[in-house]
Amino acid sequence: MIRHIQVDSRHHGPVPHIPDQATKDATRDRILTHVRRGWPHLDEVVITFRGQFCYVALPGPRRARWRKPAPPAPVLRLRYQGHIDRWKIAIYKYSDETYTEAELPTSFGPRTGPPEEGIDRTFCLYAGPSQITD
Repeated sequence: MIRHIQVDSRHHGPVPHIPDQATKDATRDRILTHVRRGWPHLDEVVITFRGQFCYVALPGPRRARWRKPAPPAPVLRLRYQGHIDRWKIAIYKYSDETYTEAELPTSFGPRTGPPEEGIDRTFCLYAGPSQITD
């Protein structure tokens, strides 16, 4: 049997490493610290890791106790690029329910950077402006 392998034509070079547990823990801590400083009105954000990706979501709206909790609202996906300060930034598009690295507005700056840059570039659209003044 012949198997066909689909190759992503947008990918150049070797596949980035999957972050180790220490990198995941440090990234989670940095994201939580940055969100607490910039958006203190938010409850804990939801952070999950899958393969080379780090997903960040806002907590769902509060509901009455007797109702099932609302699911988290996706905002951001970071794709690990081999170093804790180098992640590709993708924003969640609710129009087609996908993440995109290509459609992040160029006026926001580079599409690759540390986790904090990813938060700054996407949370302003979904959670309002940052409260960080320095």
